[in-house]
Amino acid sequence: MSGSADDRRTVEVFSTSLRRHGQDYRALNWGSREGQENRFRVLCEIGLDAGDSLLDVGCGLGDLHDYLNRRGIAAAYSGIDITPDMVAAAAQRFPAATFHCASLLGGFEAPADGFDYVFASGIFYLREEHPFDHLKASVARMFHHCRKGVAFNCLSGWGEANPGGGEYREDPLRCLAFCRTLTPWVVLRHDYHPGDFTLYLRKGAQRS
Repeated sequence: MSGSADDRRTVEVFSTSLRRHGQDYRALNWGSREGQENRFRVLCEIGLDAGDSLLDVGCGLGDLHDYLNRRGIAAAYSGIDITPDMVAAAAQRFPAATFHCASLLGGFEAPADGFDYVFASGIFYLREEHPFDHLKASVARMFHHCRKGVAFNCLSGWGEANPGGGEYREDPLRCLAFCRTLTPWVVLRHDYHPGDFTLYLRKGAQRS
């Protein structure tokens, strides 16, 4: 796992939150279960289907795995997170799933053939050290590991900032321009929440 100050702060924030809230959406700093699951819904709308393999980056407590199970989407799920306490809790909660305590950008050994899809939800907002560079490196690595596509979200610079919140927000169009350097098959979604956007990156054109 990377020893960056941002990574250490992230581990401390979520370890503390887990001790305070237990196995609850609030441990992941989501404002509501509905908000968390709305983002899951949008990620899945890239085209995730039964039988697809999925890597959930920043998996936390495995809530995306639970979401898929409750909707009958039988994807082959794996989660990765840098917070050991979160990974341990997720593995206890879902013993049949696969969880890794590692950093996507250092130490994570993906299968040689990768995953059909790689998702990330809510993993960028705490970044302070060159956050856009971190986002670009993370998305490029996610795209490297996918066979079909990547879906990730980020707080939007088009939304109203939370005064004193200090969260990292990105210009959706700047992020879109970067994603187009990885693939021409991209979709920007800013239609589900005023302060959040999702980008889809596909390995090829979407087929109807």
